[in-house]
Amino acid sequence: MRLIQYGLVLLCAFFSLNVWAASGEAINTGDRIISLNVEGNRYIESAAILMDVDTKVGDRLNQRTMSRDIQRLYVSGVYQDLKFTGVRNNTGIKLTLHVKEQPFISHYEIIGNDAVTSKDLKHRLKLKDGMIFTPSLMRKDINTLRRGYLKKGFYQVNIQPEKTMLSDGSMKLMVHIIEGDKTRVRQIRFMGNHDFTDDALISEVSARSSNLLTWLINKDIINQKKFKNDAQHLSQFYQDHGYLDMKVESSQLLLTPDKKSFYLNFSIHEGAIYTINKLDVTGDLIPSKEKLMDKIKLAVGQHYSLSDLRTSIQNMTILVGDEGYAFANVTPLFKRNLTDHTVAITFDVEKGRKVYIERIEIEGNEKTDDIVARREMRLDESERFSATGMRLSKEKLGRLQLFKDVRISMPKGSAPDRVNVKVNVTENKTGSFIVGFGYSQIQKMLFRVKTSQKNLLGKGYGLSATADVGSRTQNFNVSLSDPYFLDRDIQASVNVNKTQTKLTQIQRTTYTQNNVGGGFGLTFALSEHVSNSINYQYSNTNISNLPVNSTLILQSQAGHQTTSELGDTLYFDSRDRATETHSGAVYSLHVSGATVGGNNRFVEESISTKKYFSMSNDVVLRASSAVSLIQGYARKNVPIYRRYSLGGGNILHGFDYYGVSMRDPITGAVVGGNKKLSANLDLFFPLPYVQTSGIRGVLFVDVGTVWGSAISNVPAVTFNANSLRASTGLGIEWASPVGPVTLSFAKVLKKQPQDILRSFNFGLGTTF
Repeated sequence: MRLIQYGLVLLCAFFSLNVWAASGEAINTGDRIISLNVEGNRYIESAAILMDVDTKVGDRLNQRTMSRDIQRLYVSGVYQDLKFTGVRNNTGIKLTLHVKEQPFISHYEIIGNDAVTSKDLKHRLKLKDGMIFTPSLMRKDINTLRRGYLKKGFYQVNIQPEKTMLSDGSMKLMVHIIEGDKTRVRQIRFMGNHDFTDDALISEVSARSSNLLTWLINKDIINQKKFKNDAQHLSQFYQDHGYLDMKVESSQLLLTPDKKSFYLNFSIHEGAIYTINKLDVTGDLIPSKEKLMDKIKLAVGQHYSLSDLRTSIQNMTILVGDEGYAFANVTPLFKRNLTDHTVAITFDVEKGRKVYIERIEIEGNEKTDDIVARREMRLDESERFSATGMRLSKEKLGRLQLFKDVRISMPKGSAPDRVNVKVNVTENKTGSFIVGFGYSQIQKMLFRVKTSQKNLLGKGYGLSATADVGSRTQNFNVSLSDPYFLDRDIQASVNVNKTQTKLTQIQRTTYTQNNVGGGFGLTFALSEHVSNSINYQYSNTNISNLPVNSTLILQSQAGHQTTSELGDTLYFDSRDRATETHSGAVYSLHVSGATVGGNNRFVEESISTKKYFSMSNDVVLRASSAVSLIQGYARKNVPIYRRYSLGGGNILHGFDYYGVSMRDPITGAVVGGNKKLSANLDLFFPLPYVQTSGIRGVLFVDVGTVWGSAISNVPAVTFNANSLRASTGLGIEWASPVGPVTLSFAKVLKKQPQDILRSFNFGLGTTF
């Protein structure tokens, strides 16, 4: 087709090269050109057209040059017709280039698209309103649209452009899209598999055959890129189970003639299971053979595993790299015994040259100071290269949340044993200003103004200021943090806050609680994943406007209370990222006490865990648990606003705010417990047909309860397995521009008679 296209262009150029004299005599090649004008152009300036031709005033007339000029202009696609004409006089030739341009697009519209918005489609297209129509760009746009629809599974899509010429010479361009139905996977077939069932192998394939569940999450839609990797995934699955000779002989994607269904066929040669009979290391034994052997995850007598082989190579490469050998190479050498199906594996180590860091260069940080990135580096200039230090440097830079992409390369330095470390970063948008409204079922309508900056002055300082004003709550909070206080690996923070809340308990008893406070904290890094945080918080709380039927404990705590609280928290954090976490864990141990400086006296202890499991690129399982205890001392009760209740949020779905708690036996009012336990299992997944970023679905199972010792006229509640509450359900979470949005439907599996239930929960502008 490309050859035919260029042939037509040359043919048009031949017939368009029409040069004659006014007298009818042919103009000979070699006559001098005394003028060159352009006629017929409406949209493109004559000067711009003449810049694209080699025929110039003063040159001798050359038909070959003129032919090339016409060919070049035709290829641009913006001209319908081109030709040269000329008039000869005594001094030479007056040459004219006649052009007929493609029409101007006055209106460009896409119709028939339901699965994708016109705004999203037009963003990808080359042609726009106000441009000159070009057939080649039209073809590219149609191909772009078709590829986009095929990626979403619309293999029946039909795209037809309609061009309408208007009276003013411009064009109205309409693109008609007939989307059709999605083409889904009808069947996945495996041939040659004897030791594993089809069901076992299907889990290694990117698509699934169509059913209700796969239809909901679009798993029965073919992704061409993922399909190309399915053979590799099947091969790895077999090799992880010892099938060293396994091969995927063919993988076919068959589309039915009506384009409604796909058949996936995989032809497999399994081979035999191999057992490892010998492991060895040869070559450059750095730092020692014993240490290298310790890094091998494979074991003699076990079945061969490709994943364990790769982990072994990686561990050995890092070990040698930590000795300064940045370009170490570990090659596995296999010796198969085809009789007894055993394999001996020898790891050949090439250490390469030992290198040192000459310079560390930071690039791409237009707003961020170099020091902000440099202090996260676990490599220093003039220091010996370390593979572990390189890996940790990239992890630390990624966890800053200041950069959306971090790339590290090592170009050669000034000497053979010197390398430069070039860190190229792409900065994130770190500031935000939000004006909006919020709603929660306990606080009702809220008006919110929030501004935050994670990279204040380009030095990594964090600043946040929030004001929430509503009918029941007025909350003001300002906080400032410095991740490297006094140029040390110490995070310092300070905050001030003021809150006025009109609390509504379950039985509609109301009272007012005003709080003014502030505090500071210091966090010390003990290792790459372990840190210790010391915090101090002072607050002045006033409880007023109590009704006559208030509980005895609430009446005893009316008036002003001051709390001077010092706390210490030990953290372990191995998450791959702070937000949208896919793997890793967070464990914390917290102890705090209200002591000298305030009139409250209590001690609080808590342990919490969060563990993340990546099920796929978009599906994450999170397991969480927490246990807390708060206890008064020096004959002081724990303030009622610090006692524990569960419900109304993500800790225990299906129960209302204060829905699970200890209660006054006379009034039924909530007084809270001094011990609580909760455990949660959350499965996060992308929502089908939803393209908005930051939105995801969650399936949850929650368990929790509250108990505690006797207080005032409230008897003690002891813990037992029968007191546990449980619920399950489905929710949606969205990090919207005006604040986090949560929506959940829960079914209570286990409850107590005094509990208050709420199956539906909605929040906008509250933390989730």
